[in-house]
Amino acid sequence: MKKVIASSVLATSVLLPQHLLVNDSPIAYAASNSSLILDEIQQIADTTQKIGEYAANMRSGATTSYKVVATIPAGTSVKVLSAFTNAEKEVWFNVEYIGKKGWVTSELFELNTTAGQSGVVISDSKPIANTAVKAASTSSGISYEGTTQRIGENAANMRSGATTSYKVVATIPAGTSLKVLSAFTNAEKEVWFNVEYNGKKGWVTSELFELNSTVGQSGVVISDSKPIANTAVKAASTSSGISYEGTKQRIGKNAANMRSGATTSYKVVATIPAGTSLKVLSAFTNAQNEVWFNVEYNGKKGWVTSELFVLNATVGETATSMKVVQQTTVHKGATKSYAVVSTVKPGTTLVIHQEFTNAFKEKWVQVTYATGKKGWMLASAFEESSIADKVVSKTSTVHSGATKDYKTVATIQVGTKLSIHQEFTNAFKEKWYQVSYAVGKKGWIPADAFETVSTVPENPTPETPATNADVVAENNSLKVSVPVANMRSGPGISFDVVTQSRQNDLFESTQYAADEKSEKWYKVNTTSGDAWLHQSVVSIVDSVEETPIVTPGAGEKGTIKRANALLYANSNYNSAVLQGLAKNTSFTVINKLVATDGTTWLQINAGGKEGWIPDFEVNEDIPTKYGTKTATVYNGASATAKKVDTIYLSTPVRVLRSLNGWLNIETQSEKRGWIQASMLSDISPIQLTNGRTEVRNGQNYLVWSKPSKFDITYSTPSANVLRIFGNLSDINEIKSSVTGVKSMKVEKVSGGTSVLLITFDPNYTYTIRDYDKELTIKVVQKGLAGKKIILDAGHGAKDPGAVGPKGTREKDVVLATAKALKAELEAAGAEVVLTRSTDVFLELKQRTDIANKSDYDAFISIHADALNASSKGTTTYYNATVNFNGPRSLTLAKSIQSDLVKAIGTYNRGVKEQVFYVNRMNELPSVLVELAFISNPTEEAQLASAAFQKKAAEGIRKGLENYFQQ
Repeated sequence: MKKVIASSVLATSVLLPQHLLVNDSPIAYAASNSSLILDEIQQIADTTQKIGEYAANMRSGATTSYKVVATIPAGTSVKVLSAFTNAEKEVWFNVEYIGKKGWVTSELFELNTTAGQSGVVISDSKPIANTAVKAASTSSGISYEGTTQRIGENAANMRSGATTSYKVVATIPAGTSLKVLSAFTNAEKEVWFNVEYNGKKGWVTSELFELNSTVGQSGVVISDSKPIANTAVKAASTSSGISYEGTKQRIGKNAANMRSGATTSYKVVATIPAGTSLKVLSAFTNAQNEVWFNVEYNGKKGWVTSELFVLNATVGETATSMKVVQQTTVHKGATKSYAVVSTVKPGTTLVIHQEFTNAFKEKWVQVTYATGKKGWMLASAFEESSIADKVVSKTSTVHSGATKDYKTVATIQVGTKLSIHQEFTNAFKEKWYQVSYAVGKKGWIPADAFETVSTVPENPTPETPATNADVVAENNSLKVSVPVANMRSGPGISFDVVTQSRQNDLFESTQYAADEKSEKWYKVNTTSGDAWLHQSVVSIVDSVEETPIVTPGAGEKGTIKRANALLYANSNYNSAVLQGLAKNTSFTVINKLVATDGTTWLQINAGGKEGWIPDFEVNEDIPTKYGTKTATVYNGASATAKKVDTIYLSTPVRVLRSLNGWLNIETQSEKRGWIQASMLSDISPIQLTNGRTEVRNGQNYLVWSKPSKFDITYSTPSANVLRIFGNLSDINEIKSSVTGVKSMKVEKVSGGTSVLLITFDPNYTYTIRDYDKELTIKVVQKGLAGKKIILDAGHGAKDPGAVGPKGTREKDVVLATAKALKAELEAAGAEVVLTRSTDVFLELKQRTDIANKSDYDAFISIHADALNASSKGTTTYYNATVNFNGPRSLTLAKSIQSDLVKAIGTYNRGVKEQVFYVNRMNELPSVLVELAFISNPTEEAQLASAAFQKKAAEGIRKGLENYFQQ
């Protein structure tokens, strides 16, 4: 079920601002999912409506991200051609003005009602008609703030946040009366009330209250227009706005509405022209986490959202600017379930206003992504170079300088991991570290706040595969005989690839081991540590000196191969630099020698100038390494040197030389500088390595190892074809054949990334899984036989789910249907697991854990829907925005929906994408099926019928059969 009756399936959201522009604000429209209201909105089509008291932007599309094609003066009457509700649930009207057609948000109209319309609230104060609207129709629920409301006939869970994904902090008995402290509309358009019970504060969905409405016009609940109290804000931070109190700030490029209270539901008391400077009297953060400023204009006081100001930094708080290091999306709120409002490219510098950790423990920051526009993006998108990471072992204060006499800027709790930028010993011989205590904010903390001076390891040491190989001591000089050779962590292909070597690379080996095929693996030493080379990729030579370094000899001519080469006075790096040599500069060799550090130097004459260059300036083939994370390139081998460039995860660089744990490199943009050796790897962390075939639990698998944790994407461009991609630098082809796979091919695409195309035999299909350390593809015959299915009956025990008019409980109906479906599937040869087979309660995470820890092929969650007595039909939901298996989930949803409605004869409400937890957090192809509406008396009777349950089971089974035939 969903919406009106509270459901544990609802998606996680957070209390975050959804900022509005004055002349493009979205409609306050909580009930926009109701088909009744949408139908009534459509009745505005073909009527003439008048623009309100402010000029309106007409845009080329139905969101504020589209360009303005005309500005319609206030009071202008225009014909509404059609109406449209966009992805943000904003209602926009298509109109014609001065010969142009475009879109205007409906909130900017003074709407006239049409014949036959029932009451619909379109804006914050203007009812379209006069039929009483239920309390939940107000988008913010603000009319209930300060009132006392009573819990209905069922006990209510009070939660720590305003969705059912937050933990329960108390259970409030039925009939309890509570004061509503504030109200909030979450991303699902559900209205939740903040209340206090037994000394605890928390959130309860408004649907569980017997609401007494405050009657305004014709029964419509509206705001009482009381200004919000000037609440004292204690936190001295940008997020509360208090740091701006007493300062003068300027309105931006658009005129600003000044309202009687600190939300857009309060009435406009004045309009302040663009560019006006005003003194901020006080600041307030409302229930939507929007910061509003109390100001005075033309003798009137009121509230203006801070988003409409061009804010200057205040005393004690400088504006934080940081550079983006990886392409990322900007969202309306601080989870990826919010709408994308912009995309930011690497290298872009953005101003950060505040940070927020959401319910998924993800750190997000609010940024200005365009003039006057703010949004939220993941903090991980920003550059944050550091020399180490450390964990705080005792609660400590962060100061603005490296003694406790400096101002305290933050308090850090035990267990917090901090990035260390530099260390400093003050005049009192105390060691202090400079740390990032918030995104873009640095301060100083005493060294004794940490457990040890060691860094926190990025990844735990992986388990080593077992080997029975005997190690034999034998000295051999080896030369790599293939273009690229994988070097593994142990003597066998089951071991991970730790690095790679190139043709003609030379190694000394002191040991070898024979594998189960009696083939030799040679142990060698590399810059990444010990590694093993198979006998087929090397040849044994007399000594490594057998193949000398190929560089021009005396009298030979050559050209400079590197950018920014330097000509030295003598054959060492400490000698004077005579001049720079451009790439492709011609020279003649005078002499050659090898220095004590192993560097080969060439004495040359270039354009009449004589001097010395290291041989890497003339060698085409020099080592390539890859970035393991975002890291700074300096102009010297020190973190205090000047920054010259930045590299990112998997960025390839050419290594020129090493010095005391630092590497001198040339970047892709041909900039030269120094980077810590630990920031580079011999192999790209974003690639699929060690491609192989395996048999797991009696089934055939294609398996690749992942050197690091990264996301992979796939698509199905045609029947029986799977395309795998995702900024992959390389994909190791699997040469051995597997039954059911017709062909595999790795292709290079634009940007140099690799794509894998797998074509399956017509009678075979697959299940693909993306794990942290490997990618697997299970290759299976088509059909339901042998497939592994997880069935999830929603709700259970203390959570009855929705309850029908005659008392039928959702939890009972869906469990009976799941059991019937299990019997159907097992009869067809499938293997089935029920998340619950009795009346027990499972948390949402427990349900997805069963799926994510399995090697199963599909996950089906079964529910009954609920809204009102006239609602009807069947819906199947899937998720593709978060779920890796989104493409397969969509295919599964379409197949089940089609066969299910045929079997049970219900109204087809279609396939829809949602962010329900059991789909979103699932790694399997997964769907959530709403069988029918238990709130509808007719469908309630059907749901309670064993015959109907069996038909539903037959329909879902048929849908699964068709899915596994695709």
